[in-house]
Amino acid sequence: MSDEIESAQIQVFGADPRHAEVEARELREVLHQLDGAQVRFALPEATGSREGAKGAELLTPEVVLILTTGTFALARTAIKAWVDVRKSRKVRVVHSDGTVTEFQGGVSGREVKALRDGQDGRSDRPGAAGPGDER
Repeated sequence: MSDEIESAQIQVFGADPRHAEVEARELREVLHQLDGAQVRFALPEATGSREGAKGAELLTPEVVLILTTGTFALARTAIKAWVDVRKSRKVRVVHSDGTVTEFQGGVSGREVKALRDGQDGRSDRPGAAGPGDER
């Protein structure tokens, strides 16, 4: 096992700035549970805004976390599992070497429930055959 510490920037996107912050806080809590992982909110980048000007950064629907860990493989698995819970979740990980990994949410809760209940999205109406169904 390597003693190397890896650092990555995690961009958490939301429908609006408040939603992105809520999602980022939730992901931060998930990542805090990993052994040896340190997660914090990134400091806002310095802006050259003039007095009275409204900064565009206040309106962006993303929040950036900084993750420092000994192994990113476990963190990657945790991020993917967290993102897959909701279709609306999107995370972009920028690694220290410049590589980028993006995760997009999986199926919605409604779709999971339908799959668990044995409904695979096919209509129960007569004559409404789906792909692969016989008529």
